[in-house]
Amino acid sequence: MTEPLTTKRVLLTPASQIKTRRQKWFWEPYKGQGVIPLGTATIAAGKGGEGKTTFMLDLAARGSRGELHGDLHGQKIATIIIGPEDDWDTVMVPRLKAAGADLDRVYKIDVETAIDDHVAQTRSIKFPLDVDMIEDAMTETGAKLLIVDPAPSLMQGDMNKVQDVRQSYEPLIALAQRHEIALVLINHFGKGGGSVSAKLSGSHAWRDLTRSYLAFATDEESGERIFSQDKNNYAESKGSYKFALESVDVTTDDGETASVARVNFLGETDQTVGEIINRESTGDADDQDDRNAAQAFLIDLLKNKEAWEAPARDCLKAGHAAGFSENEIKNARKRCKNPRIHSEKSAFGSGWVWRAEFSEGVTQNPQGVQGVTPEHMTPSVPPSEEVTQGVMPMEVTPSTPWTPSDGCRLHNPTIIGCHTCDQIKEGVAA
Repeated sequence: MTEPLTTKRVLLTPASQIKTRRQKWFWEPYKGQGVIPLGTATIAAGKGGEGKTTFMLDLAARGSRGELHGDLHGQKIATIIIGPEDDWDTVMVPRLKAAGADLDRVYKIDVETAIDDHVAQTRSIKFPLDVDMIEDAMTETGAKLLIVDPAPSLMQGDMNKVQDVRQSYEPLIALAQRHEIALVLINHFGKGGGSVSAKLSGSHAWRDLTRSYLAFATDEESGERIFSQDKNNYAESKGSYKFALESVDVTTDDGETASVARVNFLGETDQTVGEIINRESTGDADDQDDRNAAQAFLIDLLKNKEAWEAPARDCLKAGHAAGFSENEIKNARKRCKNPRIHSEKSAFGSGWVWRAEFSEGVTQNPQGVQGVTPEHMTPSVPPSEEVTQGVMPMEVTPSTPWTPSDGCRLHNPTIIGCHTCDQIKEGVAA
């Protein structure tokens, strides 16, 4: 039998013949700050239990209602979820209910195989073996979000080998490009500290293949969940954001009640995952004295500012001049209890400001702060057991759709650049 003749030739395309286009965003929490792009892959990584899957389910729920900020805002979109480690009947669907998802727009996908007349068997999707079946599902549902969780366990080959990772996921990324969907690959962190870029488990190909990398961690001092964009190929911004997990009771179809986590998105933060995972351990008396000294310096600095407020960069610069490191001043801000020092975006869009806020009954004395001296400052305490386990207990029920008449949940007064604030100003429904 004659072997088929294979030929090849070079294809040259002048750049002038390639039509340019704007990069579109699946999720853009603030205008000009795209986080999850359309038409390519995003990787979300962190230690187990950091809320990665729950956060992505929240985005899927918002998208199913047409309330997701980005280029798909106003469209009720479908999501396909492949291979989560959690059970659908006891965890996934209750979480989706708690997030207010339209359950008819979120799909679980498996592969059914049958030989002749034998009973069909169901198995999980594998890559790259089943990419064609995924494409059929994308076409049938019109889905705009595809979540693979956890990505390493659903590939063929070794997650630590560059070639195996590329052979498994390059076809799926090509599918995302053809259908202009957001592909989210969920992965885990390796052990130890170091740079966020090097924390991804497995081969560096995971980071190389994707165009956006979101790293998740919990700030044990505040109990807040933080995720930072360590890589963003399509925009200059690589911001950090915070959220909390609230415990919500959901009635299941068998008449019982299930307590599941729901995301409460809290907006931007100047805290980063890199700072959290590399935070130096503290504990001896000398360290405590140093921390108290940094807090005292920061409070003394702010008391001489109008409205007890100053640009964050000025606080860091002054702290450096006084002999403190940037991390010491940042950590001092977080540990201050009375006054608490909040970090927030300037109302004029000129960066971050630090603002002191006093508890009830404490006088703002221009000559000093009542009851706040190095020896009286309250040291940071570990989070409660519930926060350590990842859920803040609350007596709440699934929320109803929000409208601009409620005001912006993140900013008061409103600021330029926030989708919600701008829509309130323009009188447009969110």
